Amino acid sequence: MKKHLTILAFVLLTFNSFSQNKTGNEITAEGIAKMKVKPDLASFRISVSKRNLVEKISIKELNEEIEKVQKLLLRIGFTEKNIKISEYKVSSDEHNDNKKEYTSENTLVVEFALDNKIIEAFYQEIQNENLKDSDIDFETQVSDQLEKTTRQNLVKIAIGEAKSNAENIANALEVKLLNVKQVSKFTMRDFESASMMKVSEIKMGKVMPAMASNQKTSFDKFDVEEKELEETITIVYEIINK
Repeated sequence: MKKHLTILAFVLLTFNSFSQNKTGNEITAEGIAKMKVKPDLASFRISVSKRNLVEKISIKELNEEIEKVQKLLLRIGFTEKNIKISEYKVSSDEHNDNKKEYTSENTLVVEFALDNKIIEAFYQEIQNENLKDSDIDFETQVSDQLEKTTRQNLVKIAIGEAKSNAENIANALEVKLLNVKQVSKFTMRDFESASMMKVSEIKMGKVMPAMASNQKTSFDKFDVEEKELEETITIVYEIINK
């Protein structure tokens, strides 16, 4: 009886060991894909601030300067649909002599499809107009649609690299890949994307010839900085001995 039990225990132990080798082992492989993308959207943020001891004069001077900015933008080819008010504020500060100084501020945001000629024309007009008390910020962004399309390609590339890495590991270990047990994706984001803005067509023909003799800006020779997108795919494969 003891002999039969010993043989049965040995058979069960051997079967359990074989099952673990066949289905319990796995290989984890990672694939990383990176790509630089040129932004397709751009925006100007134009802030104008005027100070005066008389509130009405402060507001009047602000409105006059903003009107200059609006005319400048229309000359380039922008429309009212491109121009949005981001901020309008009137505040006051009281001095030691009990006199108040009023500050009137207005910020316009201009959004458009990225075009170096438009950017060049804008800064040329700014130089010609000689605006005062104005701050200008320029920003580029990647639209949601462009980012989505790019990341779809990156995921395919990363999956191919992960699969290739898994095959290399399997060959080195002399094992065979079976089914995919798990797939995980990590998206690297170090910038904000933006929805594609519906902007009117901007015609440059009437602007550029008049500025041919003016000093050029850096946008005349250089391009905007590209954004890097990255996707990481991790795949877990089930393996068996060959």
